[in-house]
This record gives sequence, C-alpha cells and structure tokens, in this order.
Amino acid sequence: MRDSRAMRGMVLAVLALVSVGSPLEEPSPPADRVIVVGLAGLRWDDVDRIVTPNLAELTDRGSVGALSVRSAPSVTCPAEGWLTLGAGTYAAVKNPSTLDPADGCAARPIPAAQALGDGAVVPETASLNEDLRFGADPGWLADKVGCVTAVGPGAALAGADRAGTVAVYHPTLPADLGPCPVALVDAGALPETEGRDEALQRFDRLLGQVRAASGRDTVLMVLGVSETSADQARLHVAVATGPGFGYGWLDSRSTRRIPYVQLSDVAPTVVRSLGLRYDDTIAGRPISGERDGRPSGLVLTRRALTDLDTRAVEQRRVLPGFFVGLSLTVAAVAATATYALWPRSRRPRFRGAARTMAVGLAGVPAATFLANLVPWWRSSAPLLAVYGAVAVGAAAILASAVGLAARVRPLDRRVRAQVGMVAAITVLAFAADAFTGSTLQINSLLGYNPVVAGRFTGFGNIAFAALGAATIILATGAAQGRPQRQALIAVALITLPVIVLDGSPQWGADFGGVLTLVPAFAVLAMLVAQVSVTWRRLALAMVGGAVAVGAIGWLDYLRPEDARTHFGRFVGSVLEGGAADTILRKLLANLELLVMGPHTIAALALTIVLVTAVFRPPASLQRAYAHHAMLRPMLQATVALALFGLATNDSGVAIPAVITLVTLPATMALALSVPTRSVTCPPRQSAAYRSQNGGQSDAGAGR
Repeated sequence: MRDSRAMRGMVLAVLALVSVGSPLEEPSPPADRVIVVGLAGLRWDDVDRIVTPNLAELTDRGSVGALSVRSAPSVTCPAEGWLTLGAGTYAAVKNPSTLDPADGCAARPIPAAQALGDGAVVPETASLNEDLRFGADPGWLADKVGCVTAVGPGAALAGADRAGTVAVYHPTLPADLGPCPVALVDAGALPETEGRDEALQRFDRLLGQVRAASGRDTVLMVLGVSETSADQARLHVAVATGPGFGYGWLDSRSTRRIPYVQLSDVAPTVVRSLGLRYDDTIAGRPISGERDGRPSGLVLTRRALTDLDTRAVEQRRVLPGFFVGLSLTVAAVAATATYALWPRSRRPRFRGAARTMAVGLAGVPAATFLANLVPWWRSSAPLLAVYGAVAVGAAAILASAVGLAARVRPLDRRVRAQVGMVAAITVLAFAADAFTGSTLQINSLLGYNPVVAGRFTGFGNIAFAALGAATIILATGAAQGRPQRQALIAVALITLPVIVLDGSPQWGADFGGVLTLVPAFAVLAMLVAQVSVTWRRLALAMVGGAVAVGAIGWLDYLRPEDARTHFGRFVGSVLEGGAADTILRKLLANLELLVMGPHTIAALALTIVLVTAVFRPPASLQRAYAHHAMLRPMLQATVALALFGLATNDSGVAIPAVITLVTLPATMALALSVPTRSVTCPPRQSAAYRSQNGGQSDAGAGR
C-alpha cells in the first residue's frame, strides 16, 4: 500500500514538473508594416560604425541575435535561404541528395522572376519540398498576409504564394514600396574576400533608403539570409527594430535559447507582428525582442555574437579530428586491456595501469561537457586545446573516483565503486547542465551545434545516449549484492528521476529519449528482478514509453500555442492527421544516416560485433560475469538502450556508438578487476547469477 501511494505521488510530481512552462509575454501592438532586408553572407564581424553606419545605428537601437540559416541542404545558399524565409520551414530549390558541395552555390542559383503586370511569377517549388523530409510549404508567408512587395529575385522567391505568384515585384529598390503590409528586399550577396567592404557600403546605403521609407510603427528586420559559398555554415546577423523590438537580445520558441534565432522563424514573426494568427504546421516560431542580458554598446555586443559564431565553427572543425583521436585512444586501451586479460599475463602493475586507463576513459563523455567551461575555441590551435581540456576533465573525474573509492576493499569492490563513481559524476554533470539551461552541451563534442540547428537546448540524441548508459551503470552498481526488492527500489530511485529530467520540456525536452529510456529501464528492472524478458513484456515496455511521451505531450498541448514545445506540437499533429509525415521523415533520416558513408557502416558492423559478445561472451567476459553479478544485466540493458535508441531517434548509428564509448571502458575495468585465478562468484551472488543463466553453475559459466 505504501509503495502504491509513493508511486502515485511520484506520478503526480512528474505531471506537475512537465506541465511547468515559461510564461507568455504580453503581445506588442500590431505593426503597420514589416520590412525584411536580407543580405547573403552578412556576419557580425561585418558590422562597423564606419563601414555600415546605418546597420550600426539599428543595432544600437534594436534587438539583436545570432541567426542560424539552416535550410534543407546542410549548407544554405541564397536560393534556399530566401525560400526557407518564406516557407517557415527548411526548404530547398533542388533535391539535397543530388547536390555536390564542390559545385558551390553557383549550381543552385536563385530562379529568375518573370514580370507579370505589377507582380511576377517564380518557378513552383512546392512539389519538390513536399517530398523532402522537412515537408516545407513554399508560399506560406504570402498566403497568410495576402500581399507582399518583393524587391529582387530572392525576395520574389520568398514572397511568392503557393502558385508561385508575387503580388508586387520590383527588380531594384523603388522610391515607394507600395501598399502591401509586407516588403521583402533582396540586397544581394557579399563576396567572401576581395571587395567585401565596398559591397558592405553599398548595402548600407540601400539600408539607409529603406529606413527613410519606414514609418514609426514599422518592424524592420535586417538578416544575413544565407552563406555565399557551399563549404562552411556560419551564424549570421539578425537585427530587428520597431514595436516589440527595443534594445536587447532576440529569442525564439524554436530555439528557446537567447540570443539564437532561425531563418525559419522569420515568416511567423512577420505574421504575428501584423497582429495575424499563424498555424502550428510550420517549424519556425515567432521571434521576440528586448530580452535581458545584452551588453551595452556595439563593440561588446558584436564581440559576444562573433564569439558565438567562432565557437560554432570551431566545434565543427575539431569534431572529426577529436573522434579520430578518441577512437585511437579507445583502441589502444582495448588492446592493452586485452593483453592484460591474456591468460599468461600475470603482471599486476600492468593490469592495474590498464584498469586505471579504462576507468579514466569512462569519464570522457562527461569531460566533453566540462571542457566547455574554458574557451578552447579561442585558441590558435583549437583541436589541441580541446584535447587538453577533455584530458584534464577526464583526469579530474578519474582522480575524484579513485579518491572517493580509496578505502573500499577488496580490489574488485573498489573498481566497482570507481566505475559507479564515474557514472554518478556523468549523470550529475549532465543533470546540472540541464538544470542550468544546457550551457555546456551547446557546441560540446557530444552535444549539438546551432548552425546544424537540430536542437538548441535540452538533451540532444548523443548526450541522451551517454546519459542513459551512465544511468544503467549507476543503477546496476547500486543494485549489486542487494536482495531483489531492495535492488528494484535502487534501480527505480535512479532511473525514474532521469526519465523526468530527460523528458521535462523545461530541462531535457527529449521526445525520442523518453521513448527509449522507459522501455530500456524497464528491461533493466526485469533483469535485476530475474524476470524473463519476453516479447510481450518488451511490447508493454514500449507502450509505456509511448504513454509517457503522450502524457507529457498532452500537458504541453494544453498550453497556449506560442508556449508549446515539440512535445505539444507533435500531439497537435496527431490530432490534425499530420503525425505520420513526421514519423516517416525521421525514419528516412535514420536510414540515410545508417549508410551515409564507410564510417557509419564500419560503426554499425562494430556495434553488431559488440552486441554479439554480450550474449556470447568470450572467456574473459564470462569470468567477469561470474565475478560481478550485475555486469550481465548492465550490458544487456545497454544493448536494449542502443536498439531502442536506434529505432526511435534520427541519429543513426551514433547512439549505439556513444553507448559503447560509455560501457566498453567500464566493462574493461570490471573485467580487469577479476582475480586471475577466479572463476567463481561469491556464494551470496551465485543464486542470482544461476537464475539469470538458466540454472547454469558459476563454475561452468566461468570455464
């Protein structure tokens, strides 16, 4: 009875937590007009009082932010930028699967606008985009506001309706922008090197003309709408002035992180600024201004925003090199551990060194977060700097684990304690970051990047995988040696808060993570309780994950439309019949990532080998199973975590790979703690072990 009351209390607490949301701000009075001026390639290091005085003055008066210009292709050229601006969702002018980055933006130019009376006609792009995984709806903005004045070919692409018709079109900036409530101005593109200052000066003069034509109640937005080459994604300028956009930072419900906004947010911002309603079918969300925390003055503001761009760019540059180095390190430690586990290897110091390296390696995932406590991206050698920061973090985690477990005896228990300490530090580090706004995860080596724009806050797929694996290690360590009931309580006390942390919209906000963690942790509970894991129970566990996501989504859906996260929007798509498209797009993305190159195929093959080893263990792992009763449940539960994560998330083989990064070092350390002549487990653990192995004796399992 007490247990049922406690469970009901926990459920109510969870529902209360996930229903908490940010309060909605009071809407600003509607603007008379919205003008959007876009310049491809415009970045914050271009803003200067001498070269761009008009833009500098707008920056001094208005709200500013870092603009992610992500579209359907991974690098956005001007055509995709303008089309995404008008569609409110990542769009493309050509199928991204047919594009070669080496061809550059010249291979996907802005389609020419053909004059038609006062307006123009552009090529239809709706049929292409409805078949792409993002499902963009070109023409959304024009159909919402009714009349758009477009200046230049890019603006025509953004301002056309679904049929490709532009209401009012001018090839160059006219003296009068006409009667439409929305005006889009294509200011061209900046050259990457030679002639950039001259192009900026021409743009700034055009901006001065637009300012002169703007009324007092006009919202004026200046945006760097895209890249100008197809080889590097960057963060760009976003400035807004007018009603609701006084001095401060910009913010958006699509990013939920100041001062990041997205190009797909512009269309709903235009609609809301005019006092019109927008529907929930697009990816973008209205941008808000006047957020606190912005430094005073242009110099400090530009420095802060330029630093965000540098950080995002350097994270992407160092990522391949870091993972190559990490893979080589893992291979070296695995080779060392394999030699130390060889039957004829009897050198205790060698085994001890291999054991210590394995425990330290298990701390690397948390160390990648802690590395962002120092500005490694500002170094002249960012890759070396991030290597050093991660190494120092991993060494600190190792030292903490060794120090806290120093008094534990004998050796095998001490190593179990060290592994558990590393797992606990990982969970606590991830939780602390989520509670404080995910400041360490953004641009971390296991986190997400704003130019990729898959996520800006909460737990990304990679981080959730590391968190889930560390939680399983911690929970099985806490359950080790306890009676069945106490072991289950220990597992519940550790796993349930992690599910709440991962799934709550204000912390983890991880839709796919809840779908994965609930059944994976249910499998762990079954293994700890020595209950057979049947297909029926697996199905019930998966239903439990879906119910948990549905409950969070329903509570989120009950909030006002502007306050919903992707949980509530998915419930809305279910009610409106569009959820199947979302699920299909995620499945297609996952399949693409599985076979996107030799490295993913190799990672998938390695994952299959390691999963096979869990269920058909080699001799050294058999001895570890016999000596550490909870090692087998730990590994089997992480296999379930990997398989569920692979099925329910759109990160391909990256999730199993990161889970392996957490569990493999822990497994090596535990295997190396088994006495060289030990093939049996302590009597108090043998009954549980025999139950898990179908009645097989410990001695038989160890042979």
